[in-house]
Formats: sequence, structure tokens, C-alpha cells
Amino acid sequence: MENIMIIGIGHHCRRIYYPLFEKLGTYNFILVDISSEKKKIKRYLSKMKLKPLEEIYVGKFSEEDTSLPIEIKEKLNEQIKKYSVKGIIVSTDPLYHYQYAKWALENELSILMDKPITISKDVSTNPEQSNKLIEHYLDLKEMYKKVNNKKRKILFSIVSQRRFHKGFEKVKEFLREVYEETNCPPTSIQISHSDGQWRLPSEIIDIDYHSYNQGYGKVSHSGYHFIDIMNFLTDFVRKDKKANNVEINSEFLRPLDFISQINLKDYEKIFRTRFARTNKYNLEDLNKKMKNFGEIDAFITMAFKKEDRIIFLGSINLIHNSFSLRGNLIPNKDLYKGNGRVRHESYTIQQGPFQCIQIISFQSKEVTKEKRHNYNLGGEYHFDIYIFRNNNLIKKWERFKKISIKSLQNSIMSGRSRGHQEDARMVATKEFLDFLGEKTKEKYISDFLDHENNVKLIAGIYRSAALDFNNLNSKVGVRYEN
Repeated sequence: MENIMIIGIGHHCRRIYYPLFEKLGTYNFILVDISSEKKKIKRYLSKMKLKPLEEIYVGKFSEEDTSLPIEIKEKLNEQIKKYSVKGIIVSTDPLYHYQYAKWALENELSILMDKPITISKDVSTNPEQSNKLIEHYLDLKEMYKKVNNKKRKILFSIVSQRRFHKGFEKVKEFLREVYEETNCPPTSIQISHSDGQWRLPSEIIDIDYHSYNQGYGKVSHSGYHFIDIMNFLTDFVRKDKKANNVEINSEFLRPLDFISQINLKDYEKIFRTRFARTNKYNLEDLNKKMKNFGEIDAFITMAFKKEDRIIFLGSINLIHNSFSLRGNLIPNKDLYKGNGRVRHESYTIQQGPFQCIQIISFQSKEVTKEKRHNYNLGGEYHFDIYIFRNNNLIKKWERFKKISIKSLQNSIMSGRSRGHQEDARMVATKEFLDFLGEKTKEKYISDFLDHENNVKLIAGIYRSAALDFNNLNSKVGVRYEN
């Protein structure tokens, strides 16, 4: 049995990784988290059948540190020697991804890491902070390549599960097919994602999970997935029509905007006297504390260019402030998928005059423990692909086709961990685990080295928003790697 270290036992780990390891039953693991979480984690583990080899609790360190503190390194080094650990899963707050990844690479450990790769405090308000994202990526890239200099020793994989999702694989096939026939790449991609993460004013300040109070928000929470999938769906385009630079404009809705849309009087009307008993902050407090908070919503437009000519246009609309099923004043303990969050996700992909692909995945209720899988519109498994093709031009094409995820992807996960996105996460994790078990292959679907353009885009998106926040010209250009 392989021994794996899991760093960060928060909501995401409890919903994805722990149920997966219980299901597989063939891996031992060491858990690492900060000391302040010890009681919560022990309470969680007491209910689980699968127990870790060790639980390691460490002190919280500054996100400004460029490396793990020596005392933490020594504790972890002892564990990897004691249990011959080959790989780690990094599921911490992204402010600490860089330090743990750097330590793992120094020890030639394979890494499976949640998105985003790294983040910096106040990146949405300070234009200079975005530079750190690129610096961190390039540092880790150099270390990773050095370890794998002559042959692959380790795998550094990012959990961008849509790359492993059968629906997106199929869409990519359709795009490639038309490209080979016409030499026309995708010419525009519009993406919208909303998840109804309704935070009340006091919660915006006090809750640290998927927070806004560190100077970043929705773009880092789930936005990375959509930046990645835009690159993933177009990476087959040959060099003559491949973008080598991108112009970016970002518009962020921030907490102070949000409390202007639904103000304190509105909350008093909605929740009546109960709101006054739980609300900690008056309007003056909110204005002072939320001034430099991160984004709740982000609307981003991008022009992907080859030199000065546009190859395709992209837009990504990322929305927390959206249709929600939250009806409770006090937030549930499970903030990951248990506080009224429902996903509405859609894509419109145009390929010149030849093809249009629409993807819609709309839920109307939260994930439950029900046995029946509902693939219909509004169901938790809903994911439909609509393909339109110009068969007046090319007769062999089918003018219209609809495909449901039901025909493409088997349901694997169960309970509150189920869903086609969670199934794709399992596939991503299994690829990593297979590598640790020496079931190797030539190409890995979400290798760290394939994410450089994602980091450049997310850094550009934040730089644009931060420039706008400071009343400066917010158009930003980034160079792309081909």
C-alpha cells in the first residue's frame, strides 16, 4: 500500500479526497493541518471508518514566508522518511500552496494540488501583487523541470477536473474535427458560472473559507477552472493560428457594491428582528472593513491575438451573487456545498460559420443523498451538449445533435460527494495515484507545465481589476507561451 500525505483537511478534502480514499481502501495517509483545526478534524475522523497513520498539527505561518518554517519542515521530513512517502496532496488555503509545493519539490515528492496554483493577498486591489503569481509559477516550474531533468521521477498535477470530464473531452473532439476539415479554430468562447454563494454582511468579514477578506475572491475560488478550460479547449490549434498574446479587461463587483444592492435595511426586512440579533457590523464598520476586499463577481473580456490580429474572443462571467437556495440566517457548517449553493454553468463556443456548441449545466437544488440520479434540466447531474453544424456547406455533417452526460460518463462517487464534476475529480486523483503506483504513461492530462498560460491569464485578470480599483487604465496585455 502506498503512503500519501494530505495537507489541509478542510471542507474540500472532506467532501472529495477522504470519501475517495475510503472507497478505494488501498492507500494509507498522513494528515497535516494547523493546530487550531485539531478539534474539528478529530471530531470528523471519529465518524470515519478509515483512519490515518498519523495526524500532524503545525503552527500557522505567514503567507509572506517564501519557504516553510524550519520546525514544520523537520516534522514533515520525519514523516516522509518514516513512511517512505512518495507523494502529497495539497488542499490548503491557496495562500500556502507555494510553500508546500516548494518543500515537496525539494524532497522530490509528487504533488497533486488544488487550484489556484498560488495566490497573493490583496491581488485584486494592488496591481503589483499579480507579479507574484507568475514569479511563484516560474520558481516551481524550474524546480519541477530540474527534478525531471533526464527522466520523469515525479508528477506535479493540478486538479482542474474539467480536463478529465467526459463532456469536455467530447466537445474538444467536435472542435478538433471541424478544425481539421476547415482550418478554422474556435473563434469565440463565452463562459458563465454561478453558484449562489450568498454571504451575509457579517459573514463576508468573518468567514475565512472561500473568503473575500484576504483581497481576492471568486476568480480564485472557482474561476481558475474556467480560465483553464478555455485554454484546454483550444490547445490543439496549430502555430499559424495560435494566439501569442492576450488583451484583458476585468470588471469586479466587490463587497461594498454588494451591500449597496442588498443593504442592511433590506436584510432587516427579509429576516426581521432575527437579523439585528446576529449582525455584528453597522454600515460605517462595513465601509471601513470591506474597503480592500476581493471580488464577489467578475466579468472578464479577452482578445486572444497572434501579433496584432485577433484569433478569438473570450468572455468569462464568474458570479457568486446569483440564484441561491439559502433560506437560513445562520450559515450551515458545510460551506462547500451545504449552504444553498447551486451551480448554473453555460458555454457558447463558436467556430466561425461552421459550428456552434452550447453546453448547459443547470441545477435547481443542492446535492443530496438521494439514490436516483437526475440528468434532466435542474437535476444535480444535468449537463447537456448541443452541437449545431453547417451541413449546407459540408453534407456529411449532422445539422443538430444533443448529447447528455448520461451517455458519456459513468457515475462513480456517492453520497454528498457525488456528481459528474466530482466523478471527474476522482479520475484526476486516480491518475495521480496510478503514477505513485508506477502505472505510468507518456502524457498526463493536467501536468503543472501545461498551466503556465492559465497563471499568466489569472495574473492579467487581477492586474486589470486592481488597476481599475486604483482608477488607472485597466487594459492589460500578457504574452502567451506556444
